[in-house]
Amino acid sequence: MKDKITEKLQDIIYFFQDGIAELKIRHRKAGNQRERMRASLSPEEFKKYQQKEHLRTAAYLAVGIAGFLLVVFLIVGLFRLIGKAVSNISSEKEPVTEVMAPSETETVFPEKTITIGSTGCMLLHSPFIDSYPDVDGNYDFSSIYRYITPYYSAPDFMTCEFEGALGGEELGYSGYPTFRSPDVIIENIRDSGVDLQLLATNHIYDAWSAGFHRTSQIYEEKGIPYTGLRSSETDKKYYIADIQGVKVGFVNYVYETTTQTAALGYGSVKSLNGMVMEEADAPLINSFDYEELDSFYSEMKENIAGMKKEGAQFLIANLHWGTEYQLQESDVQREIAQKLCDLGVDALIGGHPHCEQPIDDFESQTDSHHMFCIFSEGNALSNQRAYLLAEEMPEGHTEDGVMVTLTLHQDSRGEVAITDVDLLPTWVYRYQDNGSKYYILPLDDVENLETLTGISGLKEEALASYTRTMEELEPGLEKVKKIYQA
Repeated sequence: MKDKITEKLQDIIYFFQDGIAELKIRHRKAGNQRERMRASLSPEEFKKYQQKEHLRTAAYLAVGIAGFLLVVFLIVGLFRLIGKAVSNISSEKEPVTEVMAPSETETVFPEKTITIGSTGCMLLHSPFIDSYPDVDGNYDFSSIYRYITPYYSAPDFMTCEFEGALGGEELGYSGYPTFRSPDVIIENIRDSGVDLQLLATNHIYDAWSAGFHRTSQIYEEKGIPYTGLRSSETDKKYYIADIQGVKVGFVNYVYETTTQTAALGYGSVKSLNGMVMEEADAPLINSFDYEELDSFYSEMKENIAGMKKEGAQFLIANLHWGTEYQLQESDVQREIAQKLCDLGVDALIGGHPHCEQPIDDFESQTDSHHMFCIFSEGNALSNQRAYLLAEEMPEGHTEDGVMVTLTLHQDSRGEVAITDVDLLPTWVYRYQDNGSKYYILPLDDVENLETLTGISGLKEEALASYTRTMEELEPGLEKVKKIYQA
């Protein structure tokens, strides 16, 4: 009986600890976000933003009240156990061995809902390098995120792909074909509301070995969470985030070109985008070879086991894969997706094709486990304009991106599942101001976009982008909503 009382006390203590930690995180993030909004928005826009935040606060208060009622329930149960213990001690009857039902020994998890957002690739082509330095050569890309920041900041946790390397001034900055970006871009991405940046892309080795190592070093110096790349072989190949007390595991991989470079006589040393890596560097990037998928599956099985051992309740795989400028996923993408579903991955989010590819749901071949999948989220930020890719994608799909938001629910047993999926189509708008400048624009209200942004003459192109995105993704979205909301 003493053990049961101790367990109940621990449940109550853990509950309060989780609640206090969540309040601290929310308060800090809300404060930082409020100051960013105050600096970047007009007074009217800031007022609207505050009104939205007040509504969200009211919702969180309602959740808090529900949590309080749960604590009351636990306390009542605790006193019942204490009363039973006192009764047993004072009784003159022979002691009776008490058989407890298994359910009474299980931890009761607080029911809660969290949201996880994700968007596609961010890569800086040459116009970004040419147009954004000030007179002293210093860069600041924060203006790009002016209109998208409230959306990136809305989910409880947000991710994106950063495609490129941080080689620094010594190695120089450049766009295509080698993406060597100024360091400040990763701070601008973080300040826009992104909590985790995914680095396993085919351009991570664009500044060769020195830039490869410098990239992870800069992330660590600035305290910006990342995964897909490691600074040493002792580091984990995955990242686990504690999101309001729910543990979510993220694992990020990129396809190799090792088989192709080996055929050209470069040996079996790993290569990315045709660039042969130093042997010491090869283990530090999460990658797979399309010709050696069994090795990839074995490695993923180890990653999944490791994440679950550390308490991960929901697993997300981010893959940089597929064929550029193809609106339809390939057979091998579907093969990989099915296998990852069978291994226990809960959501698969893809990038690299520079355009969006469909949404689908996969069901395990061995049990009833389901996995959400978007094969590609497209470009969140780039200079891949329609007129520049007239042969590859003349209709403008490379200007389009999407932000996916997964709503997850934790039940009283601690099991976490998707209950809803939402999409926010985005469009990269380019304008001239001492060179080419850019905004990532949210397309949730195209009808009023010109009024909301103060930018005239963009409605037709914005509507075309929105239409392209929904034509590509809406059928799959409707399918998964029916499954997860059932």
